[in-house]
Amino acid sequence: MQNQSLINRECDLAEENRKPTSERTQEIAERLMHVRQKKAINQRDFCARLGISQPMMSHYERGERRIPSDLLAEMAAILGVSSDVLLGLKRSANKSSQEMAPETKKLWKKFQQVAILPEHDQRAVIRLINSLARTKARS
Repeated sequence: MQNQSLINRECDLAEENRKPTSERTQEIAERLMHVRQKKAINQRDFCARLGISQPMMSHYERGERRIPSDLLAEMAAILGVSSDVLLGLKRSANKSSQEMAPETKKLWKKFQQVAILPEHDQRAVIRLINSLARTKARS
């Protein structure tokens, strides 16, 4: 059932994206790939969260297909940026990452990786962090 849903979504997306791409589409594609890689999210996990195949994502990231607006919004949400960032209308809000200490940057990357885990795994990580914080508070 899930595979059929994936196939139907991709057929709809393919129909919508048959038009030739523009320079603007290419720029959006480059920003998308840059932000995804900067957030340390691999393409396979990103595709799974979006419910699309890797070949389709590859088309988007190479600028060979236009990204539908609803999918662009989903991508932005998963990446933790606004759609405006992917569209190039404003810079990423994470410009202060250069000001972060190296340990803080590492920790932030780990939290970004947790954000793409299934919800039950995210809850387990939060429980672990809470437990460690309580133990530290008692010390």
